[in-house]
Amino acid sequence: MSYLILCVLLILFYFLGSIQGSYVSSRFIYKDEDVVSDWQDYKALHTFTRERVSVVLIDGIKILIPVLIMFIVASHLSLDSHFGALLGGASATIGHMFPFFKRGKGEAMEAFIITSLFVSLPSALISIGVFVILFAIFGRKTIPFVVSVFAFPVALILFFGPTFETGMMSILYSVLIFWRQKKAVNTFLAE
Repeated sequence: MSYLILCVLLILFYFLGSIQGSYVSSRFIYKDEDVVSDWQDYKALHTFTRERVSVVLIDGIKILIPVLIMFIVASHLSLDSHFGALLGGASATIGHMFPFFKRGKGEAMEAFIITSLFVSLPSALISIGVFVILFAIFGRKTIPFVVSVFAFPVALILFFGPTFETGMMSILYSVLIFWRQKKAVNTFLAE
């Protein structure tokens, strides 16, 4: 019975992750289609408008909800709470990256950060530190983000001794995020 509940939750989290913040913001909050096109063209980290902030908040909340729910109910499903948070976050992240509703595709940077913070705060902070240092060196987000994504499971496994399932899932989650960034990495390397 707990496997059935887990499957239903993960499917619901996928659909929740499929809701794109740029679409919700443009359609229902600002009623301005330019928010979607503006967000899709968005390249700089330092130019946040109120529309962009609303997109970040919506996308963050849609990842935070599954992560929190799974973190809380994991013990009732006979799962480690950190593994549960990772499952919830991964399910919503897949929805964010490959949405059912076919309205844009997210890069999953925010989803990765939120999920990793619940799985292991120290490992997430190491990963964020790696990103900040590499971003200062390269001045672009692609390579620093990809390296920091893999820094998370390495730090988690080497220093914080997660359960086997959590360690393996953190590696798979990082590969999933990398796979989504593969095109951006190839473009960066070709320059």
